[in-house]
Amino acid sequence: MTPSREADKYIIRFPDGMRDRIRERAAQNRRSMNAEIVHYLDRALDAQEAKGPAEVAASPSHVTHQLPA
Repeated sequence: MTPSREADKYIIRFPDGMRDRIRERAAQNRRSMNAEIVHYLDRALDAQEAKGPAEVAASPSHVTHQLPA
């Protein structure tokens, strides 16, 4: 594993409420927020490699909320 100071860094902006959701999930899984985010990104990338990006994007489990009509 790469030491933290040498790892690639990227700043992101979360939509309202997402940071709290990630913090809660990280606490439930006994991980740091960073580890939780990396875990979910890794799962998403693995799913795209296994199924293809179009199938992953279209799957019902990928949709977390509906936009207002």
